[in-house]
Amino acid sequence: MKNMKKIQRYLFGGLAALIVSMSLVSCYQYKVYSVKDAPAFPINGGAVYSLPKTLLRVDVTLQRRDLSGAIYKDYAADYLGVTDVDSLYHIADIDVTAVNVADVDNSYYVRIRRGGGVTIDSRHLLVAVGMQGENASLSHDAVTPSVPVGTSQPRAEYNLYDRMDTFYTRNDTPGNPSLVTTRKDVKSLARRASDEAERIDAIQSKKQELIGGEYAGSYSTDAIQYLYSQLTAQEQQSVKLFCGTLKSEKISFYIDPRFDKKGMMNDTVVWFSPTMGFVGGSLSDDATPLVCVAESMNTLRTVKRFVKYHISGMSGNGSSGRTGAAAERSRERKCFRYRIPEKVSVSVLTPDYQVKRTLQVSQLGAVVPLPRRIVRATFDPETLDLIYLGD
Repeated sequence: MKNMKKIQRYLFGGLAALIVSMSLVSCYQYKVYSVKDAPAFPINGGAVYSLPKTLLRVDVTLQRRDLSGAIYKDYAADYLGVTDVDSLYHIADIDVTAVNVADVDNSYYVRIRRGGGVTIDSRHLLVAVGMQGENASLSHDAVTPSVPVGTSQPRAEYNLYDRMDTFYTRNDTPGNPSLVTTRKDVKSLARRASDEAERIDAIQSKKQELIGGEYAGSYSTDAIQYLYSQLTAQEQQSVKLFCGTLKSEKISFYIDPRFDKKGMMNDTVVWFSPTMGFVGGSLSDDATPLVCVAESMNTLRTVKRFVKYHISGMSGNGSSGRTGAAAERSRERKCFRYRIPEKVSVSVLTPDYQVKRTLQVSQLGAVVPLPRRIVRATFDPETLDLIYLGD
């Protein structure tokens, strides 16, 4: 009798533990429905997330010299040996990166049961299942293509030097009138340029004396550094009178890549003109295209088959009487989906510049389901790669 009671106690204990474990598993189960299949599904106690789609961001850094204050620009070659003083646009740098956004054509509604939870960031992308996404990023750069915006300099309301017996340049700005010379003073402009060039030589000689310890007087290290910085500032101001000021601007273009069946893409991002900058087409005789070329590296040929093999039969949920492939499709329809991105070789080309990068593009990758019994997962907040999977 005692043995019978002991057996019953063990049986009841084991049954209780089994019921508790089954209830815990059921608490953390989810049902996921495709929004495309059921667009009118009520969102009560649930959430909607989208699979990632990758845009290519091309950052182009332009440089141009502002010659409005370069009063001696015509003498830069004679006195400084600088022959490329112009106000043309030059491409100084090009970079291309991947930016993930929500793919609205692949959105899913998640019905969350008691005890479950998902983390979805501000882009509506899934970053965690069943646990807090520690690295979930809630703020990202707005994906808005940038276009060059023309700016106009304010002009002076009047020109005191607007007389018939003068030469003047109409680049006036308030507080900064144009350089004006009378006919009899034209040669004096060349003399002033010569004097300024001699001043630059004198400054450079003093800098060399400071570096070599030959400068007159006894100065501490801090004093020498201060004198050197002051001389450098004076030199830069004088050089600006010949060469103007070099200004830079970075402009970003976003490309929604469209690949053909071979995983290839060739797209003209924008047209570039040294005289006009970026233009929408070949509007200038000197305009050339800035082209983006991408090619899939085919690294995921077998990944979908590999994933399906390793997660097959891992679902703990029924399939409403279906068997075989139909049962598997029924189970997958209620699973979380994620994308394994494909590696892509991306090049941005101009006649004078080329940059090449290897990036991950989500829409070229495989869409695979998470196993139903796996209730905890986290994804990289930037690349959306799966970085943790557990139960």
